[in-house]
Amino acid sequence: MPAAPEPLRGRGDALEAYWSLTPARVRALLGAPADGLDSADAAERLIRYGPNQVDPRRRHSGWRLLARQFLNPIEIILVIATVLAGFLGDWTDSGIILVIILASGVLGFVQEQNAGRAVEALLASVEASCTVRRDATSRSVPVARIVPGDLVLVRAGDLIPGDCVVVTGNGLTVDESALTGETFPAEKRPEAVPPETPLGERVGVAHLGTHVASGSGSLLVVRTGSSTELAAIAARLSDARSSTGFEKGMARFGLLLSQAMLVLVVVIFVVNLVLRRPPIDAALFSLALAVGLTPQLLPAIVAIGLSQGARAMARRRVIVRRLDAIEDIGSMSVLCSDKTGTMTEGRITLARALGLDGEDSPEVAELAALNAGLQVGWANPIDQAILAAHPTPVAAVAVGELPYDFLRRRMTVRALAAPGSAPVLVTKGALGAVLEVCTHAATPEGVVPIARALDVVQRLQAEAADEGFRVLGVATRAIAGDGELTAEDESDLTLMGLVTFADAVKPDAEATIRELGRSGVSVRMVTGDGRLVAQHVARQVGLDTSIVYTGHEIDATGDDALARAVESVHVFAELNPVQKERVIRAYRRGGHVVGYLGDGINDAPPLRAADVGITVDTAVPVAKESAAVVLLDKSLDVLLDGTRQGRRTFANTMKYIFVTTSANFGNMLSMAVASALLPFLPLLAGQILVINLLSDLPATMIATDAVDESQLRRPQRWNLRLIRNYMIVFGALSSVFDLLTFAVLRLAFHAGASEFRSAWLLGSILTEVGVLFVLRTRGPFFRSRPGTGLMVVSALVVAAAGWLPYSPLAVPLGLVPVPGELLAVVIVVTIAYLAANELLKHWFWAWGAPPRAAASRAPAST
Repeated sequence: MPAAPEPLRGRGDALEAYWSLTPARVRALLGAPADGLDSADAAERLIRYGPNQVDPRRRHSGWRLLARQFLNPIEIILVIATVLAGFLGDWTDSGIILVIILASGVLGFVQEQNAGRAVEALLASVEASCTVRRDATSRSVPVARIVPGDLVLVRAGDLIPGDCVVVTGNGLTVDESALTGETFPAEKRPEAVPPETPLGERVGVAHLGTHVASGSGSLLVVRTGSSTELAAIAARLSDARSSTGFEKGMARFGLLLSQAMLVLVVVIFVVNLVLRRPPIDAALFSLALAVGLTPQLLPAIVAIGLSQGARAMARRRVIVRRLDAIEDIGSMSVLCSDKTGTMTEGRITLARALGLDGEDSPEVAELAALNAGLQVGWANPIDQAILAAHPTPVAAVAVGELPYDFLRRRMTVRALAAPGSAPVLVTKGALGAVLEVCTHAATPEGVVPIARALDVVQRLQAEAADEGFRVLGVATRAIAGDGELTAEDESDLTLMGLVTFADAVKPDAEATIRELGRSGVSVRMVTGDGRLVAQHVARQVGLDTSIVYTGHEIDATGDDALARAVESVHVFAELNPVQKERVIRAYRRGGHVVGYLGDGINDAPPLRAADVGITVDTAVPVAKESAAVVLLDKSLDVLLDGTRQGRRTFANTMKYIFVTTSANFGNMLSMAVASALLPFLPLLAGQILVINLLSDLPATMIATDAVDESQLRRPQRWNLRLIRNYMIVFGALSSVFDLLTFAVLRLAFHAGASEFRSAWLLGSILTEVGVLFVLRTRGPFFRSRPGTGLMVVSALVVAAAGWLPYSPLAVPLGLVPVPGELLAVVIVVTIAYLAANELLKHWFWAWGAPPRAAASRAPAST
């Protein structure tokens, strides 16, 4: 077994400019056998080079996740102030505060880590793989386990699994737009170029992050993971990565909290200094209130909610590859979808092989079978359907191929139908694309100029399309020689006939599209098929076919005009990948959250351009890698379930934000006023943190909570104005009841500092837990059953709150048993507070919410 070299991490090694070396020289420097590595050698290299991931350090680092729980700036300041207080003699309170902070951080860590592991297990089920020569056989290997020295076999639709040199190529072209920005695929062949050659001109290499557009070939992997060009580019651009809608909403929410926190903390601290309270106590009190305003468990709640959503969607056979895509699914307002397999059954069958007399033609069937069976550049269902009906003659051989691509829209082979026969060129593809290279047509009257047969061809195409059949053209000519085929060879052809294909519409497609419309998701057909076929299928599934845009019309329309035009277009036909991408961007420019469902090579650009790219488990590798969501069943019905689950996850996250921020904001206002009026601090820092920790525990169950049906009817998006209004309105109500309680405790019962704090701690926890049950639904709380987990944890928290003043922790926390009359006051105020919230929420959602939020509650029109 050849010795594996040291990892190729740095520059200056013999392979620094590997594109200037021959494949044989690169193989020698890598110590790689000509027919691929053996398993033991590959395993050793995997240890040496590490996994083939651009940045493996970012994947679920436990220490990094744990540290993140404590790196909030406010918490850092609080810890420093607490330690300082300890040095000044108050070690008991300091220790209590530090223990509470630690418990809160560990809780968040455990929840996030469990969520991450669950999602990682789901992602493993849709891991990208490629074909590699190992142990002198071809086998499928996960891309993450590819190592330098591997010999990889690729064909159209495959990912390039590393930075590689081209060993062999048959019409091999690679889409390098992700690295170079070049729209058109680049031709690849074994060829060394000077070391100074720019990235986009290195014809003999292919890079990680690109994919095969057409043809086939074999590649020798040189660099993987963080040593690749993609990793270098990613490192330079990591700070410029565009945020998702969910991340932007979280960032704006964090800014809102920071502004409120800064103002209140400064005011509270200054007031306490003016009242001549100890500066350290004043600082700890102010900072503890700041932590109290912050929804500390929000990262954990979001992680739990998203992972619960991912697992729930997995049970519906929907795998989420990027967690924040769950929010995008819930926000989706336009779904662009190919028709094959989603609106149709996806089982393509050959209907007829027709001559230009409109009758079945064995000759056309044989030519189509030669083309389908001898090409190796692109495995596709059309060719499989042809071969199922008409197998390629056993004696036939290919002596050249011009693979399919989405600009030419045709595929050509040079074939020998039998040993010793004359070679013929056979071209098959979209009828319009085939007609472009034909000069003659084979009619019942003989071979005539193509112009004389166009009326007949168009009539046959229209008749087939009206019945929902897809139509391809088949053409041929004699060709001499055995050199490499070029695009110029596709000329002077004779059109022999047509092949038509059937793909029945799914029985439930129309009902599912109608239900998606009722849910606020408008379905648009985006296909490369002909206009007539697209219209036929669209009518059957209930889409509006009054306006149909083709690729030519897309190209003729500017970006701004296209964004306006697509609003009224439900069917797009005859589109290439670039045109599909423009349609997606047009909808996004119009303010829509756009999903795109596709599974082919030509779907990679629109999948990347969409807010949420959706594909299926049987998709080509580049489509799976480009998508954020993978459907194990190619069905719009499955996607409808996924959309509802996305909205459920988002709604539960918003529940936590609404309830926690309003309650915390109200508590801060109350504490600010009370600290100025009372002769003592209303709560100690440790007591504030105990309230914050216990009241957050039920929220860890919010991800599993039930959601009202009304919140699943429309797309949901971040609305910062709504959050701000909610926080102020319900926070103010909380403060009114807080101050009322303060007044009763002090003026009616003359409660001392310890009694006051103990009663108020109990009241705070009871109200925060209780209000969660009232505000978790926008309807009457008694008509919406909460999740079992939420009820159980809430009951335990209430029990713990009642136990604390009587427990061994009472003295360290500064608590005393609550007298019966004070306990009665707390219970009465809590009941009154919950009733007031029930009344106020009905007014808020009817009249107080911003118009956008109110609109989101209105049922969708059909």
